[in-house]
Amino acid sequence: MRSFGLMLFALAPSLISQQQPVTPAAPPSVGQVTGRVFCGDTDQPARFASVQLIGDHPSAPAVFDTEALTKDPDFEKTFAKAMTAVMKGGNSSLSALTALDGAFSLDKVPPGTYWIVAQLAGYLSPLSQLSPMERAKAGDDALKAVQSSAEKIVVQPNQSAHVDLRIERGASISGIVRYDDGSPAPGVSPLLMKLDKDGKWKDLGVVSALPANTDDRGHYRLYGLLPGKYAVKAALPTIQTATGLGALPSIHSNMGDMLMVYSGGALHEKDIKPIEVGPGEEVDGVDVIFPIDDLHTIAGTVVAKFDQHPVNAGWIALEDAGTKEHIRGTAIDQDGSFHLNYIVDGQYILKVDGAADTEKSPDAASAGIFAQLAHGKTIKSYGSAELPIAVKSDSTSLLLQVPDLVAPKTAPGQVPTSSAVLPVP
Repeated sequence: MRSFGLMLFALAPSLISQQQPVTPAAPPSVGQVTGRVFCGDTDQPARFASVQLIGDHPSAPAVFDTEALTKDPDFEKTFAKAMTAVMKGGNSSLSALTALDGAFSLDKVPPGTYWIVAQLAGYLSPLSQLSPMERAKAGDDALKAVQSSAEKIVVQPNQSAHVDLRIERGASISGIVRYDDGSPAPGVSPLLMKLDKDGKWKDLGVVSALPANTDDRGHYRLYGLLPGKYAVKAALPTIQTATGLGALPSIHSNMGDMLMVYSGGALHEKDIKPIEVGPGEEVDGVDVIFPIDDLHTIAGTVVAKFDQHPVNAGWIALEDAGTKEHIRGTAIDQDGSFHLNYIVDGQYILKVDGAADTEKSPDAASAGIFAQLAHGKTIKSYGSAELPIAVKSDSTSLLLQVPDLVAPKTAPGQVPTSSAVLPVP
């Protein structure tokens, strides 16, 4: 009797839909945007350039929950579905590719006010001045930057708007990434930095959507740049993917090994010498050189101050003692240990944050980079700690003690900063 009732409940929606006629929805009132894109330096069509409409309130893209993905038993299927959604999202009515004649058509565009942007490798766009993070956040400042230089169009219901765009070739910076013994560093991703008006360096990341890895000879080229003062930085290629037979790719990674160096031989951001680039100028010889001598290892263990047991989660950061520049960081291993390799001489501060005892999986260390960062239920959290160190040689027996979190004694919701005694054996 119960199963019969459940069957009726399941069939109810279809029975209702058969008895009640459904009024078809009115077709949406949409518009169309057509046009062509030309290259300013050649007067030829910009072939297979991307064209986008950016509205008043662009939405930030969804962010992958890496912790949830690593716990998903159908990880591969879930990840494939997520990537498929991303690919479909990019094929919307607000974006298109130009054809061989530079023509494009954006159909079924909701009525409204938009700013139209064309992008092609090597050419300037209103997005050229934004970092990848600024693009992803799609905040008010980023929108204003686009609106200040992009062309504005208004899309009316059931009407077609036509606009032709002309894109200008940007400047470029090129050079070689190599080791100081002369051998090239292939597979490195040079990143661009720009000096702002306030004298601070801003990371622009990879300007082009195309890969910017160095070739087999260590050569790189960054293009599509606005006039300005720039620098290039690169990290040792310590993250590598290896593909064998009959298996998924293996990712080899140790974040603590990522020595960052800058163009002009600088090892710290404060020592960078800016490279000034004019409109459409091509600047070559901007080399990035990795040192291979006089590099040191910093290693140790993070323990709970109360009973000296190793914690199995948290983050180790290395900062320049004078400028507070973040040098690099790495995750605490399951046994409480940490390793930072390829450290140049200098005065630093080691910091530990987010230290905790967690229910990490026994096989997490061999499960890939995402699983190493993810962890299970937190059993106990600890306070932060710092340790000043002078690096002139290897220091592999450092001990950082993290204190218990102190209950608030002042305003509700505030946790006082607790200090830790950090002996070095």
